[in-house]
Amino acid sequence: MTPRILDEQALQAREQDIINAAVVLIQEQGVEHLTMDKVVGKVSYSKGTVYKHFDGKEDLLLAISNYAVSILSDLFWRASQFQGCTRERMLLLNFSYLIYAILHPALFQTVVCAKSPNVSGKSSEKRLQEQEQLEFKLLGAIHGIVEGALTDKSLNIPEHMDIQQLCFANWSMAYGTIILLSGEVEQCSGRTALIVERELFNQNNLLFDGMKWQPLTHEKDYASALKKALEQVFPKELLLMHEKGRDLNF
Repeated sequence: MTPRILDEQALQAREQDIINAAVVLIQEQGVEHLTMDKVVGKVSYSKGTVYKHFDGKEDLLLAISNYAVSILSDLFWRASQFQGCTRERMLLLNFSYLIYAILHPALFQTVVCAKSPNVSGKSSEKRLQEQEQLEFKLLGAIHGIVEGALTDKSLNIPEHMDIQQLCFANWSMAYGTIILLSGEVEQCSGRTALIVERELFNQNNLLFDGMKWQPLTHEKDYASALKKALEQVFPKELLLMHEKGRDLNF
């Protein structure tokens, strides 16, 4: 029997099936326990078929990371297009990062693992090029907000910094807050006095006030503005969170 030739759409769907199965395994066992044999056991495809899509575990991890970044870059882009002041848009973008971590905890973990030299060194050129394109879109949303702030004079970059450094400061603040309070991400349990969304809101205001990004905290009710922006830009995501028993409380 002549094997059925799949078109590009069918191949992409099959590849996504394999990625989804790997993500489930990561949720169940952790990224450190992921193996290609476990993935093969989770899907209805043969080992040879799985390896037609992925060179190995590292290539699969990068594919998962690229899938994660595609979801995150969409959230970032939507936040960057919100019709609010630039500081409000960056605050919204950082909260979209938290929404992503809540809805996709396994993907949130995998992106960092995929940054290791071991993963990039064993991944296919196709996957590496895809990573570069996705990250360019992701960073473009952040850079666009900062450039808008410089244009409208609501922000001045310190003489010893450039846009890339400022964007890194913003990303490291948001990522650090979420990862350090990751126990509170999926379920706001109140086990500690620190609730991730409250501290993310506080850290944003500390950083932005320190940079003198206008309007300053005492000049605008950012809590009310953020709630309205979230409801307008991310209604579907907020509903999915609510169905998981997780609402934002800042």
